Amino acid sequence: MHRSMTAGLAALLTVALAGGCAPAEEAERATTGSQPTTGTTAGSDAQPAALTDANLQAYARALGKQAEIIRRPGRGTHYGVTMSAHGNTAESGEVLEAAGMTLEEYRMVDSLVDPVFTTLNFKGEIGPPRSINLEMAPEWKERLEGDPFATLPPESAAALRRNMDTVAPAWSDVVGLTAQHGQ
Repeated sequence: MHRSMTAGLAALLTVALAGGCAPAEEAERATTGSQPTTGTTAGSDAQPAALTDANLQAYARALGKQAEIIRRPGRGTHYGVTMSAHGNTAESGEVLEAAGMTLEEYRMVDSLVDPVFTTLNFKGEIGPPRSINLEMAPEWKERLEGDPFATLPPESAAALRRNMDTVAPAWSDVVGLTAQHGQ
């Protein structure tokens, strides 16, 4: 039974991470039919969205506010802050206000940064320590052997590299807070 539970959890993690979203977002998309953020802007000539110093600094502020909210006494740290177009909460409003971002801007930046940071995390290059069973998720082998920044346009990869000292610790803090409590 333990082996099947482990396999099921690994499969869920693989599906969620390969899709670039959290399990809760994946469930929301399945039930609402909404599409994942693709990193493009709206319009007839949709161009790939770009990471900039400004939107990465705003994203770091958003992550900092999320960590602050998660640590609030009596809140229960086993829950992250839901950043969803469906069911916005006062907490998500606080996060967006602190960052000076719209939900769409936040989700665009998150959709580009999170896959890179998740890969760096599994490679052991940023914290908190997590691992992945490559036998259960063989598609990750290639991802872990490659350059995670190669998934981004060159100017976005350069901006993210420039802002690693600010964004990576904030991302790691939120992931550490939620991962240690089962998220």
